[in-house]
Amino acid sequence: MTRAEIAAIWISIGGIITLIFLIVFSEHGFVDYRALKSKETGVLEKLETEKTETRALESEVHSLKTDLEYIKHIAKHEHDMAEPDELIFKQESDAEEGRQ
Repeated sequence: MTRAEIAAIWISIGGIITLIFLIVFSEHGFVDYRALKSKETGVLEKLETEKTETRALESEVHSLKTDLEYIKHIAKHEHDMAEPDELIFKQESDAEEGRQ
């Protein structure tokens, strides 16, 4: 083999190594691809969580618009309301917590 052939082989090897380095570490290379795939997975998981929460809220809104029993339940348990023929008894500790 002549010196020119050996030099050409080394230049080719250097070029191949440079290309591999660019493929792996460049701005749009494999490392960025893996990071973006990981980020995409996180965003998709968050999207599913948000969709589930949205469905639950839509269901609650629908119930508040149409279900009288649900409205009564919310009024009693979250707003301490009672129907005209009901009495509400509170313990001393409950009354003290309300004052604080």
